[in-house]
Amino acid sequence: MLLEESLDAQELDDLNRALALSLQDIEPPIEREPVYAAAEPRTFIWDGASRTLAESSDVGGSKRRLVDIPDDSEHRGKKPRLERELRIKELTETENHQRMREEIRRKALNPVQLPMKYKGGALRLTRTPGRNRVNTVSLEDLIHPTELTSAFVFAYCIENDFLFKYFPFKTCQNYRSHCLVYVGRDLAMDPQGKECAARIFGAMQVQYSGLSSVHVSERTLDGENFKAIYPYVPGGCIHSKMMVLIYPDFLRLIITSANLIQSDVLFADNMWYIEDFPRLSSEAAEKYEETKFEATLIDHLEALGCPETFLEMYLNVAAFDFSAVKVHLVTSKRGSSSKEDAAENGQLALRRIVRDKILQDYTDDTLPQMEFEVCVGSVGKLEVEGVVKSLLESCAGNRQKSIEGLPALKMIFPTLDDGAGNIGSHIVWKSLARNSAEYLKRIFYHYKSKDEGSLFHTKCILALRAGQPAALPLYIYLGSHNFSSGAWGKVVPEKCPAAAKKYGPVRLENVANFECGVVVKGEDIVGMLETTDWEDVVPYVRPSEANRYKEEERPFTMLPNNFSGPLVAGSGTGPNLLSLESAMDLVHILSAGDLFAPT
Repeated sequence: MLLEESLDAQELDDLNRALALSLQDIEPPIEREPVYAAAEPRTFIWDGASRTLAESSDVGGSKRRLVDIPDDSEHRGKKPRLERELRIKELTETENHQRMREEIRRKALNPVQLPMKYKGGALRLTRTPGRNRVNTVSLEDLIHPTELTSAFVFAYCIENDFLFKYFPFKTCQNYRSHCLVYVGRDLAMDPQGKECAARIFGAMQVQYSGLSSVHVSERTLDGENFKAIYPYVPGGCIHSKMMVLIYPDFLRLIITSANLIQSDVLFADNMWYIEDFPRLSSEAAEKYEETKFEATLIDHLEALGCPETFLEMYLNVAAFDFSAVKVHLVTSKRGSSSKEDAAENGQLALRRIVRDKILQDYTDDTLPQMEFEVCVGSVGKLEVEGVVKSLLESCAGNRQKSIEGLPALKMIFPTLDDGAGNIGSHIVWKSLARNSAEYLKRIFYHYKSKDEGSLFHTKCILALRAGQPAALPLYIYLGSHNFSSGAWGKVVPEKCPAAAKKYGPVRLENVANFECGVVVKGEDIVGMLETTDWEDVVPYVRPSEANRYKEEERPFTMLPNNFSGPLVAGSGTGPNLLSLESAMDLVHILSAGDLFAPT
Protein backbone atom coordinates (compact mmCIF):
# COMPACT_ATOMS: atom_id res chain seq x y z
CA MET A 1 0.00 0.00 0.00
CA LEU A 2 1.26 3.47 -0.85
CA LEU A 3 2.08 5.75 2.04
CA GLU A 4 -0.34 8.29 0.62
CA GLU A 5 -3.20 5.84 1.15
CA SER A 6 -2.64 5.90 4.90
CA LEU A 7 -3.52 9.58 5.02
CA ASP A 8 -6.97 10.85 5.86
CA ALA A 9 -8.89 11.12 2.60
CA GLN A 10 -9.91 14.71 3.25
CA GLU A 11 -6.34 15.74 4.04
CA LEU A 12 -5.02 14.09 0.89
CA ASP A 13 -7.74 15.77 -1.15
CA ASP A 14 -6.78 19.15 0.32
CA LEU A 15 -3.15 18.60 -0.55
CA ASN A 16 -3.99 17.60 -4.10
CA ARG A 17 -6.27 20.61 -4.57
CA ALA A 18 -3.61 22.91 -3.17
CA LEU A 19 -1.13 21.43 -5.62
CA ALA A 20 -3.53 21.94 -8.50
CA LEU A 21 -3.97 25.59 -7.57
CA SER A 22 -0.23 26.13 -7.32
CA LEU A 23 0.48 24.78 -10.80
CA GLN A 24 -0.13 28.01 -12.70
CA ASP A 25 1.21 29.18 -16.01
CA ILE A 26 4.67 30.73 -15.76
CA GLU A 27 5.10 33.88 -17.83
CA PRO A 28 8.51 35.38 -18.70
CA PRO A 29 9.48 38.64 -16.94
CA ILE A 30 7.93 41.90 -18.06
CA GLU A 31 10.23 43.58 -20.56
CA ARG A 32 8.30 46.76 -21.24
CA GLU A 33 6.00 49.02 -19.28
CA PRO A 34 2.29 48.19 -19.59
CA VAL A 35 -0.30 50.84 -20.31
CA TYR A 36 -3.36 51.03 -18.09
CA ALA A 37 -6.58 52.91 -18.56
CA ALA A 38 -8.41 54.54 -15.69
CA ALA A 39 -11.15 52.22 -14.47
CA GLU A 40 -13.62 51.47 -11.73
CA PRO A 41 -12.42 50.04 -8.38
CA ARG A 42 -10.43 46.90 -9.07
CA THR A 43 -8.45 44.20 -7.34
CA PHE A 44 -4.92 43.46 -8.51
CA ILE A 45 -2.96 40.32 -7.74
CA TRP A 46 0.82 40.12 -7.97
CA ASP A 47 1.85 36.64 -9.06
CA GLY A 48 5.24 35.81 -7.56
CA ALA A 49 5.83 33.01 -10.02
CA SER A 50 5.00 34.84 -13.23
CA ARG A 51 6.09 38.27 -12.03
CA THR A 52 2.94 39.80 -13.49
CA LEU A 53 0.20 41.98 -12.11
CA ALA A 54 -3.25 40.60 -12.88
CA GLU A 55 -6.69 42.05 -12.31
CA SER A 56 -9.68 40.20 -10.95
CA SER A 57 -12.62 40.38 -13.32
CA ASP A 58 -14.66 41.24 -10.24
CA VAL A 59 -13.91 41.74 -6.57
CA GLY A 60 -13.43 38.06 -5.90
CA GLY A 61 -13.45 36.79 -9.43
CA SER A 62 -11.05 35.03 -11.72
CA LYS A 63 -7.96 36.82 -12.96
CA ARG A 64 -7.38 38.34 -16.34
CA ARG A 65 -3.97 39.54 -17.45
CA LEU A 66 -3.50 43.29 -17.81
CA VAL A 67 -0.01 42.93 -19.18
CA ASP A 68 0.85 41.92 -22.72
CA ILE A 69 4.06 39.92 -22.49
CA PRO A 70 6.18 40.39 -25.60
CA ASP A 71 7.66 37.36 -27.28
CA ASP A 72 11.37 37.90 -26.75
CA SER A 73 12.51 34.75 -28.55
CA GLU A 74 14.00 36.80 -31.38
CA HIS A 75 16.03 38.86 -28.95
CA ARG A 76 17.36 35.98 -26.89
CA GLY A 77 17.62 33.30 -29.53
CA LYS A 78 15.59 30.84 -27.43
CA LYS A 79 12.85 28.40 -28.34
CA PRO A 80 9.45 29.78 -29.34
CA ARG A 81 7.44 31.10 -26.46
CA LEU A 82 4.81 28.34 -26.33
CA GLU A 83 7.43 25.60 -26.24
CA ARG A 84 9.31 27.44 -23.49
CA GLU A 85 6.15 27.81 -21.43
CA LEU A 86 5.28 24.14 -21.73
CA ARG A 87 8.77 23.18 -20.66
CA ILE A 88 8.70 25.57 -17.69
CA LYS A 89 5.33 24.20 -16.65
CA GLU A 90 6.57 20.63 -16.99
CA LEU A 91 9.57 21.37 -14.79
CA THR A 92 7.39 23.23 -12.29
CA GLU A 93 4.88 20.37 -12.10
CA THR A 94 7.67 17.88 -11.54
CA GLU A 95 9.19 20.00 -8.79
CA ASN A 96 5.86 20.65 -7.10
CA HIS A 97 4.77 17.01 -7.30
CA GLN A 98 8.05 16.00 -5.74
CA ARG A 99 7.61 18.47 -2.89
CA MET A 100 4.01 17.40 -2.43
CA ARG A 101 4.87 13.73 -2.23
CA GLU A 102 7.67 14.43 0.20
CA GLU A 103 5.15 16.19 2.43
CA ILE A 104 2.66 13.34 2.08
CA ARG A 105 5.32 10.88 3.17
CA ARG A 106 6.34 13.06 6.08
CA LYS A 107 2.75 13.39 7.29
CA ALA A 108 2.14 9.66 6.91
CA LEU A 109 5.24 8.79 8.93
CA ASN A 110 4.63 11.52 11.51
CA PRO A 111 0.84 11.90 11.86
CA VAL A 112 1.02 14.73 14.42
CA GLN A 113 -2.31 16.54 14.60
CA LEU A 114 -2.16 20.28 15.22
CA PRO A 115 -4.49 20.96 18.16
CA MET A 116 -7.41 23.37 17.96
CA LYS A 117 -6.08 25.67 20.64
CA TYR A 118 -8.74 28.35 20.17
CA LYS A 119 -11.91 26.33 19.73
CA GLY A 120 -14.82 28.31 21.12
CA GLY A 121 -13.00 31.60 20.61
CA ALA A 122 -10.34 33.50 22.53
CA LEU A 123 -9.69 37.13 23.46
CA ARG A 124 -6.04 38.04 23.87
CA LEU A 125 -3.66 40.98 24.24
CA THR A 126 -0.37 41.43 22.44
CA ARG A 127 2.46 39.75 24.35
CA THR A 128 4.42 42.91 25.04
CA PRO A 129 7.74 42.69 26.96
CA GLY A 130 6.20 43.34 30.39
CA ARG A 131 3.27 40.93 30.07
CA ASN A 132 3.42 37.27 31.01
CA ARG A 133 1.99 34.58 28.77
CA VAL A 134 -1.48 34.49 30.37
CA ASN A 135 -4.15 36.06 28.12
CA THR A 136 -1.51 37.12 25.59
CA VAL A 137 -0.60 36.00 22.10
CA SER A 138 2.20 36.26 19.55
CA LEU A 139 2.41 35.31 15.89
CA GLU A 140 4.38 32.20 16.85
CA ASP A 141 1.27 30.97 18.67
CA LEU A 142 -0.93 31.47 15.63
CA ILE A 143 1.03 30.61 12.49
CA HIS A 144 2.48 27.12 12.02
CA PRO A 145 4.17 27.14 8.60
CA THR A 146 4.87 23.40 8.43
CA GLU A 147 1.19 22.57 8.94
CA LEU A 148 -0.37 25.41 6.97
CA THR A 149 -2.48 24.49 3.94
CA SER A 150 -3.20 28.02 2.69
CA ALA A 151 -3.80 31.52 4.08
CA PHE A 152 -5.32 34.91 3.40
CA VAL A 153 -3.65 37.72 5.33
CA PHE A 154 -4.75 41.35 5.28
CA ALA A 155 -3.63 44.46 7.16
CA TYR A 156 -3.48 48.18 6.65
CA CYS A 157 0.28 48.16 7.11
CA ILE A 158 2.58 45.14 6.69
CA GLU A 159 6.29 44.88 7.37
CA ASN A 160 7.38 42.25 4.88
CA ASP A 161 10.67 41.18 6.44
CA PHE A 162 9.00 40.77 9.81
CA LEU A 163 5.79 39.01 8.73
CA PHE A 164 7.05 36.78 5.95
CA LYS A 165 9.38 34.79 8.20
CA TYR A 166 6.28 33.21 9.77
CA PHE A 167 5.05 31.77 6.46
CA PRO A 168 6.41 29.00 4.20
CA PHE A 169 8.03 31.29 1.65
CA LYS A 170 11.24 30.62 -0.23
CA THR A 171 13.14 33.07 1.96
CA CYS A 172 12.25 31.04 5.08
CA GLN A 173 13.27 27.67 6.45
CA ASN A 174 9.96 25.93 5.79
CA TYR A 175 9.42 26.66 2.09
CA ARG A 176 6.44 24.77 0.65
CA SER A 177 5.66 25.95 -2.86
CA HIS A 178 2.18 24.39 -2.98
CA CYS A 179 1.00 26.28 0.13
CA LEU A 180 -0.51 29.42 -1.38
CA VAL A 181 -0.42 32.50 0.85
CA TYR A 182 -2.37 35.59 -0.24
CA VAL A 183 -1.10 38.82 1.35
CA GLY A 184 -3.41 41.80 0.96
CA ARG A 185 -3.13 45.52 1.61
CA ASP A 186 -3.81 48.82 -0.07
CA LEU A 187 -1.33 49.15 -2.91
CA ALA A 188 -0.51 52.65 -1.70
CA MET A 189 0.62 51.10 1.61
CA ASP A 190 3.15 48.74 0.01
CA PRO A 191 6.60 50.30 -0.47
CA GLN A 192 7.60 47.46 -2.79
CA GLY A 193 4.49 47.96 -4.88
CA LYS A 194 5.04 51.62 -5.65
CA GLU A 195 6.22 51.03 -9.21
CA CYS A 196 3.04 49.13 -9.95
CA ALA A 197 1.03 51.93 -8.37
CA ALA A 198 2.73 54.50 -10.55
CA ARG A 199 1.93 52.46 -13.66
CA ILE A 200 -1.65 51.60 -12.80
CA PHE A 201 -2.81 54.73 -11.05
CA GLY A 202 -0.68 57.33 -12.77
CA ALA A 203 -3.70 59.57 -13.25
CA MET A 204 -4.13 59.73 -9.48
CA GLN A 205 -0.68 61.31 -9.13
CA VAL A 206 0.13 59.14 -6.13
CA GLN A 207 3.33 60.42 -4.52
CA TYR A 208 5.84 58.27 -2.71
CA SER A 209 8.49 60.71 -1.54
CA GLY A 210 10.44 59.58 1.48
CA LEU A 211 10.44 55.87 0.66
CA SER A 212 13.29 53.92 -0.84
CA SER A 213 12.61 52.40 -4.25
CA VAL A 214 12.32 48.61 -4.38
CA HIS A 215 11.52 47.03 -7.72
CA VAL A 216 8.41 44.86 -7.65
CA SER A 217 10.07 42.05 -9.57
CA GLU A 218 12.16 41.28 -6.50
CA ARG A 219 9.02 39.69 -5.07
CA THR A 220 10.02 36.50 -6.88
CA LEU A 221 12.47 35.95 -4.04
CA ASP A 222 9.53 34.95 -1.84
CA GLY A 223 8.56 32.04 -4.09
CA GLU A 224 5.75 31.07 -6.40
CA ASN A 225 3.37 30.48 -3.49
CA PHE A 226 3.41 34.19 -2.59
CA LYS A 227 0.40 36.07 -3.98
CA ALA A 228 0.03 39.79 -3.30
CA ILE A 229 -3.49 41.23 -3.28
CA TYR A 230 -4.09 44.94 -3.97
CA PRO A 231 -7.76 45.94 -3.68
CA TYR A 232 -7.95 49.40 -5.22
CA VAL A 233 -10.60 51.68 -3.74
CA PRO A 234 -10.20 55.28 -4.94
CA GLY A 235 -10.49 57.76 -2.11
CA GLY A 236 -10.97 55.09 0.54
CA CYS A 237 -8.87 53.53 3.26
CA ILE A 238 -8.68 49.74 3.56
CA HIS A 239 -8.16 49.49 7.30
CA SER A 240 -9.18 45.91 8.19
CA LYS A 241 -6.66 43.69 9.98
CA MET A 242 -7.31 39.97 9.82
CA MET A 243 -5.96 36.53 8.93
CA VAL A 244 -7.67 33.37 7.68
CA LEU A 245 -5.31 30.45 8.23
CA ILE A 246 -6.22 27.05 6.78
CA TYR A 247 -4.91 23.97 8.57
CA PRO A 248 -5.72 20.32 7.75
CA ASP A 249 -8.38 19.98 10.46
CA PHE A 250 -9.60 23.52 11.06
CA LEU A 251 -9.78 27.14 9.93
CA ARG A 252 -8.22 29.74 12.24
CA LEU A 253 -9.74 33.22 12.04
CA ILE A 254 -7.90 36.18 13.56
CA ILE A 255 -9.31 39.71 13.82
CA THR A 256 -7.23 42.34 15.54
CA SER A 257 -6.43 46.02 15.95
CA ALA A 258 -2.76 45.34 15.17
CA ASN A 259 -1.02 46.05 11.91
CA LEU A 260 1.37 43.28 10.93
CA ILE A 261 4.50 45.19 11.85
CA GLN A 262 6.97 44.80 14.68
CA SER A 263 5.88 47.88 16.63
CA ASP A 264 2.25 46.70 16.79
CA VAL A 265 2.81 42.96 17.20
CA LEU A 266 5.68 43.12 19.69
CA PHE A 267 5.50 46.42 21.56
CA ALA A 268 2.00 47.92 21.34
CA ASP A 269 -1.23 47.36 23.25
CA ASN A 270 -3.52 45.59 20.78
CA MET A 271 -6.48 43.26 21.20
CA TRP A 272 -7.03 39.98 19.33
CA TYR A 273 -10.03 37.79 18.64
CA ILE A 274 -8.99 34.26 17.60
CA GLU A 275 -11.17 31.23 16.88
CA ASP A 276 -10.58 27.79 15.40
CA PHE A 277 -13.48 26.37 13.36
CA PRO A 278 -13.41 22.57 12.86
CA ARG A 279 -13.62 20.91 9.48
CA LEU A 280 -17.00 19.46 8.65
CA SER A 281 -17.34 15.78 7.91
CA SER A 282 -18.86 14.87 4.55
CA GLU A 283 -22.10 13.84 6.23
CA ALA A 284 -22.33 17.02 8.31
CA ALA A 285 -21.54 19.19 5.30
CA GLU A 286 -24.64 17.94 3.47
CA LYS A 287 -26.89 19.24 6.26
CA TYR A 288 -24.91 22.37 7.08
CA GLU A 289 -26.58 25.79 6.83
CA GLU A 290 -24.50 28.93 6.46
CA THR A 291 -24.44 31.19 9.52
CA LYS A 292 -24.84 34.96 9.56
CA PHE A 293 -21.27 35.28 10.84
CA GLU A 294 -20.00 33.18 7.94
CA ALA A 295 -21.94 35.16 5.33
CA THR A 296 -20.65 38.47 6.69
CA LEU A 297 -17.10 37.12 6.74
CA ILE A 298 -17.30 35.99 3.11
CA ASP A 299 -18.76 39.33 2.01
CA HIS A 300 -15.93 41.20 3.71
CA LEU A 301 -13.24 38.91 2.32
CA GLU A 302 -14.66 39.48 -1.15
CA ALA A 303 -14.55 43.24 -0.57
CA LEU A 304 -10.89 42.92 0.43
CA GLY A 305 -10.10 41.16 -2.85
CA CYS A 306 -9.80 37.61 -1.55
CA PRO A 307 -9.48 35.36 -4.64
CA GLU A 308 -12.49 33.34 -5.69
CA THR A 309 -10.40 30.17 -5.69
CA PHE A 310 -9.63 30.58 -1.98
CA LEU A 311 -13.24 31.35 -1.10
CA GLU A 312 -14.65 28.48 -3.14
CA MET A 313 -12.24 25.96 -1.67
CA TYR A 314 -12.44 26.92 1.99
CA LEU A 315 -15.52 29.08 2.66
CA ASN A 316 -18.17 28.59 -0.02
CA VAL A 317 -18.41 24.81 0.18
CA ALA A 318 -19.41 24.14 3.81
CA ALA A 319 -15.86 23.07 4.56
CA PHE A 320 -15.76 24.34 8.15
CA ASP A 321 -18.32 24.54 10.95
CA PHE A 322 -19.17 28.08 12.14
CA SER A 323 -22.39 27.09 13.90
CA ALA A 324 -20.98 27.39 17.44
CA VAL A 325 -19.58 30.92 17.06
CA LYS A 326 -20.69 33.28 19.83
CA VAL A 327 -19.30 36.61 18.66
CA HIS A 328 -20.89 38.87 16.07
CA LEU A 329 -18.98 40.22 13.09
CA VAL A 330 -19.40 43.92 12.27
CA THR A 331 -17.82 45.42 9.16
CA SER A 332 -17.70 48.71 7.30
CA LYS A 333 -17.65 49.03 3.54
CA ARG A 334 -16.80 52.29 1.85
CA GLY A 335 -19.65 54.29 0.36
CA SER A 336 -23.33 54.70 1.20
CA SER A 337 -25.90 52.03 2.01
CA SER A 338 -29.67 52.02 1.92
CA LYS A 339 -32.57 49.59 2.12
CA GLU A 340 -31.56 46.10 3.32
CA ASP A 341 -27.86 46.84 2.83
CA ALA A 342 -27.86 49.67 5.36
CA ALA A 343 -28.27 47.34 8.34
CA GLU A 344 -25.18 45.39 7.25
CA ASN A 345 -22.75 48.30 7.16
CA GLY A 346 -20.90 50.43 9.69
CA GLN A 347 -22.70 51.84 12.69
CA LEU A 348 -26.09 50.63 11.48
CA ALA A 349 -24.70 47.08 11.55
CA LEU A 350 -23.45 47.72 15.09
CA ARG A 351 -26.87 49.16 15.99
CA ARG A 352 -28.63 46.05 14.66
CA ILE A 353 -26.31 43.61 16.46
CA VAL A 354 -26.63 45.41 19.80
CA ARG A 355 -30.41 45.69 19.50
CA ASP A 356 -31.13 42.16 18.23
CA LYS A 357 -28.34 40.08 19.79
CA ILE A 358 -27.09 41.84 22.92
CA LEU A 359 -30.18 43.57 24.33
CA GLN A 360 -32.88 41.29 22.96
CA ASP A 361 -33.79 39.90 26.39
CA TYR A 362 -34.34 43.33 27.96
CA THR A 363 -37.69 45.08 27.92
CA ASP A 364 -37.91 48.86 27.98
CA ASP A 365 -38.53 48.61 31.73
CA THR A 366 -35.59 46.30 32.49
CA LEU A 367 -33.05 47.80 30.09
CA PRO A 368 -30.15 49.16 32.17
CA GLN A 369 -28.95 52.71 31.65
CA MET A 370 -25.75 52.49 29.62
CA GLU A 371 -22.52 54.42 29.45
CA PHE A 372 -19.59 53.80 27.15
CA GLU A 373 -15.85 53.59 27.52
CA VAL A 374 -14.08 54.10 24.20
CA CYS A 375 -10.39 53.56 23.53
CA VAL A 376 -9.29 54.00 19.91
CA GLY A 377 -6.22 54.95 17.92
CA SER A 378 -7.82 57.92 16.18
CA VAL A 379 -10.65 60.23 17.16
CA GLY A 380 -12.71 61.93 14.50
CA LYS A 381 -14.28 65.39 14.57
CA LEU A 382 -16.56 64.75 17.52
CA GLU A 383 -17.39 68.45 17.83
CA VAL A 384 -19.41 68.29 14.61
CA GLU A 385 -23.08 68.42 15.54
CA GLY A 386 -24.68 65.02 16.02
CA VAL A 387 -21.57 62.84 15.57
CA VAL A 388 -21.25 61.78 19.21
CA LYS A 389 -24.99 61.35 19.65
CA SER A 390 -25.31 59.21 16.53
CA LEU A 391 -22.35 56.97 17.39
CA LEU A 392 -23.55 56.43 20.94
CA GLU A 393 -27.11 55.74 19.81
CA SER A 394 -25.71 52.98 17.62
CA CYS A 395 -23.56 51.68 20.50
CA ALA A 396 -26.79 51.48 22.51
CA GLY A 397 -28.71 49.68 19.77
CA ASN A 398 -30.85 52.79 19.34
CA ARG A 399 -32.66 51.84 22.55
CA GLN A 400 -31.30 54.62 24.76
CA LYS A 401 -32.12 58.13 23.63
CA SER A 402 -30.72 60.49 26.29
CA ILE A 403 -27.10 59.52 25.96
CA GLU A 404 -25.21 62.65 24.97
CA GLY A 405 -23.02 64.26 27.63
CA LEU A 406 -21.62 63.04 30.93
CA PRO A 407 -21.49 60.32 32.07
CA ALA A 408 -22.48 58.58 28.84
CA LEU A 409 -18.99 58.56 27.30
CA LYS A 410 -15.45 58.23 28.60
CA MET A 411 -12.75 58.59 25.95
CA ILE A 412 -9.43 56.92 26.82
CA PHE A 413 -6.80 58.80 24.86
CA PRO A 414 -3.22 60.05 25.38
CA THR A 415 -2.45 63.72 25.80
CA LEU A 416 0.33 65.70 24.14
CA ASP A 417 2.45 65.33 27.26
CA ASP A 418 1.98 61.56 27.30
CA GLY A 419 4.34 61.49 24.32
CA ALA A 420 1.98 59.34 22.32
CA GLY A 421 3.43 59.69 18.87
CA ASN A 422 1.42 56.79 17.57
CA ILE A 423 -2.15 58.09 17.48
CA GLY A 424 -4.06 61.18 16.45
CA SER A 425 -7.07 63.28 17.33
CA HIS A 426 -8.80 65.42 14.72
CA ILE A 427 -10.85 67.40 17.22
CA VAL A 428 -10.49 71.17 16.89
CA TRP A 429 -10.32 71.93 20.61
CA LYS A 430 -10.97 75.66 20.26
CA SER A 431 -14.18 75.01 18.35
CA LEU A 432 -15.88 72.99 21.07
CA ALA A 433 -17.63 75.96 22.68
CA ARG A 434 -18.58 77.35 19.28
CA ASN A 435 -20.21 74.02 18.40
CA SER A 436 -21.97 73.63 21.76
CA ALA A 437 -19.66 70.72 22.52
CA GLU A 438 -17.83 72.09 25.55
CA TYR A 439 -18.78 68.92 27.44
CA LEU A 440 -16.34 66.95 25.25
CA LYS A 441 -13.46 68.39 27.25
CA ARG A 442 -14.77 66.45 30.24
CA ILE A 443 -14.94 63.04 28.60
CA PHE A 444 -11.20 62.57 28.02
CA TYR A 445 -9.00 60.42 30.28
CA HIS A 446 -5.30 59.60 30.07
CA TYR A 447 -4.26 56.34 28.46
CA LYS A 448 -1.99 54.41 30.80
CA SER A 449 -1.00 50.91 29.74
CA LYS A 450 -1.06 48.14 32.34
CA ASP A 451 2.31 47.21 30.84
CA GLU A 452 4.03 50.52 31.44
CA GLY A 453 5.93 51.71 28.40
CA SER A 454 3.89 49.83 25.82
CA LEU A 455 2.78 51.77 22.77
CA PHE A 456 -0.87 52.59 22.22
CA HIS A 457 -2.90 51.15 19.36
CA THR A 458 -5.97 49.59 20.99
CA LYS A 459 -9.43 49.96 19.47
CA CYS A 460 -12.30 48.91 21.70
CA ILE A 461 -15.70 49.96 23.00
CA LEU A 462 -17.02 48.85 26.41
CA ALA A 463 -20.79 49.06 26.92
CA LEU A 464 -21.19 49.44 30.69
CA ARG A 465 -24.03 49.71 33.16
CA ALA A 466 -24.13 53.35 34.22
CA GLY A 467 -22.42 53.93 37.55
CA GLN A 468 -21.04 50.35 37.67
CA PRO A 469 -17.68 50.46 35.85
CA ALA A 470 -16.41 47.24 37.46
CA ALA A 471 -19.54 45.23 36.68
CA LEU A 472 -19.56 42.82 33.77
CA PRO A 473 -20.17 44.91 30.62
CA LEU A 474 -23.11 44.34 28.35
CA TYR A 475 -20.65 43.83 25.51
CA ILE A 476 -17.22 44.69 24.22
CA TYR A 477 -16.27 45.63 20.66
CA LEU A 478 -12.73 45.08 19.37
CA GLY A 479 -11.27 45.35 15.90
CA SER A 480 -10.02 47.97 13.45
CA HIS A 481 -12.69 50.69 13.82
CA ASN A 482 -11.66 54.05 15.23
CA PHE A 483 -14.25 56.40 16.75
CA SER A 484 -15.09 58.46 13.69
CA SER A 485 -17.66 58.86 10.96
CA GLY A 486 -15.03 57.75 8.46
CA ALA A 487 -14.90 54.34 10.12
CA TRP A 488 -18.56 53.94 11.08
CA GLY A 489 -20.39 56.16 8.56
CA LYS A 490 -23.03 58.84 9.10
CA VAL A 491 -26.66 57.98 9.84
CA VAL A 492 -29.08 60.17 7.88
CA PRO A 493 -32.85 60.09 7.27
CA GLU A 494 -34.07 57.88 4.44
CA LYS A 495 -35.58 60.22 1.86
CA CYS A 496 -37.39 57.56 -0.13
CA PRO A 497 -40.82 57.01 1.52
CA ALA A 498 -41.18 53.46 0.20
CA ALA A 499 -37.71 52.46 1.44
CA ALA A 500 -38.31 54.15 4.79
CA LYS A 501 -41.56 52.25 5.25
CA LYS A 502 -40.08 48.87 4.35
CA TYR A 503 -36.53 49.06 5.70
CA GLY A 504 -36.58 51.80 8.33
CA PRO A 505 -36.31 55.57 8.58
CA VAL A 506 -32.53 55.89 8.22
CA ARG A 507 -29.72 55.08 5.82
CA LEU A 508 -25.91 55.19 6.06
CA GLU A 509 -23.66 57.60 4.18
CA ASN A 510 -20.04 58.70 3.97
CA VAL A 511 -18.29 55.52 5.10
CA ALA A 512 -14.68 56.18 4.12
CA ASN A 513 -12.99 52.97 5.24
CA PHE A 514 -13.15 49.22 5.05
CA GLU A 515 -13.15 48.00 8.67
CA CYS A 516 -13.67 44.75 10.56
CA GLY A 517 -14.32 43.88 14.20
CA VAL A 518 -16.32 41.68 16.55
CA VAL A 519 -18.92 42.31 19.24
CA VAL A 520 -18.66 39.96 22.23
CA LYS A 521 -21.51 39.64 24.70
CA GLY A 522 -20.46 40.41 28.26
CA GLU A 523 -21.41 37.00 29.59
CA ASP A 524 -19.10 35.33 27.05
CA ILE A 525 -15.96 37.37 27.78
CA VAL A 526 -14.57 35.34 30.70
CA GLY A 527 -15.05 32.07 28.83
CA MET A 528 -12.73 33.40 26.12
CA LEU A 529 -9.97 34.32 28.58
CA GLU A 530 -7.46 32.20 30.49
CA THR A 531 -8.37 33.93 33.77
CA THR A 532 -11.62 34.65 35.60
CA ASP A 533 -11.59 38.46 35.66
CA TRP A 534 -13.21 40.11 32.64
CA GLU A 535 -11.05 43.23 33.10
CA ASP A 536 -7.99 41.19 32.12
CA VAL A 537 -8.98 41.75 28.49
CA VAL A 538 -8.57 45.52 28.96
CA PRO A 539 -4.95 46.60 28.30
CA TYR A 540 -5.16 50.00 30.01
CA VAL A 541 -5.79 51.37 33.49
CA ARG A 542 -9.53 52.00 33.77
CA PRO A 543 -10.59 55.69 33.91
CA SER A 544 -11.05 57.51 37.19
CA GLU A 545 -11.15 61.09 38.38
CA ALA A 546 -7.39 60.85 38.99
CA ASN A 547 -6.59 60.35 35.32
CA ARG A 548 -9.18 62.69 33.82
CA TYR A 549 -7.70 65.43 31.62
CA LYS A 550 -6.82 68.62 33.48
CA GLU A 551 -8.06 71.94 32.15
CA GLU A 552 -4.88 72.73 30.21
CA GLU A 553 -4.37 69.25 28.73
CA ARG A 554 -5.20 68.38 25.13
CA PRO A 555 -5.49 65.15 23.14
CA PHE A 556 -2.45 64.24 21.10
CA THR A 557 -2.91 65.72 17.62
CA MET A 558 -1.12 65.05 14.36
CA LEU A 559 -0.40 68.23 12.45
CA PRO A 560 -0.42 68.68 8.69
CA ASN A 561 3.08 68.11 7.42
CA ASN A 562 5.09 67.92 4.26
CA PHE A 563 5.22 64.14 4.19
CA SER A 564 3.23 62.96 1.20
CA GLY A 565 4.10 59.28 1.04
CA PRO A 566 1.74 56.38 0.45
CA LEU A 567 0.50 56.52 4.03
CA VAL A 568 -1.32 59.72 3.16
CA ALA A 569 -2.98 58.74 -0.11
CA GLY A 570 -6.62 57.80 0.15
CA SER A 571 -6.84 58.34 3.89
CA GLY A 572 -10.08 60.25 3.87
CA THR A 573 -8.68 62.51 6.62
CA GLY A 574 -7.52 65.44 4.51
CA PRO A 575 -4.91 65.92 1.83
CA ASN A 576 -1.93 66.47 4.11
CA LEU A 577 -2.95 64.79 7.35
CA LEU A 578 -1.07 61.59 8.03
CA SER A 579 -3.70 58.89 8.07
CA LEU A 580 -1.75 56.14 9.83
CA GLU A 581 -2.60 55.97 13.53
CA SER A 582 0.86 54.88 14.60
CA ALA A 583 4.06 56.83 14.01
CA MET A 584 5.80 53.62 15.01
CA ASP A 585 4.21 52.02 11.97
CA LEU A 586 6.72 54.07 9.97
CA VAL A 587 9.78 53.40 12.06
CA HIS A 588 11.05 50.70 9.74
CA ILE A 589 10.66 53.00 6.73
CA LEU A 590 11.90 56.42 7.76
CA SER A 591 12.59 58.52 10.81
CA ALA A 592 9.44 59.85 12.42
CA GLY A 593 11.27 62.67 14.14
CA ASP A 594 9.73 65.47 12.09
CA LEU A 595 6.37 63.90 11.29
CA PHE A 596 4.59 65.16 14.38
CA ALA A 597 4.86 68.47 16.18
CA PRO A 598 2.92 69.31 19.34
CA THR A 599 0.43 72.18 19.27
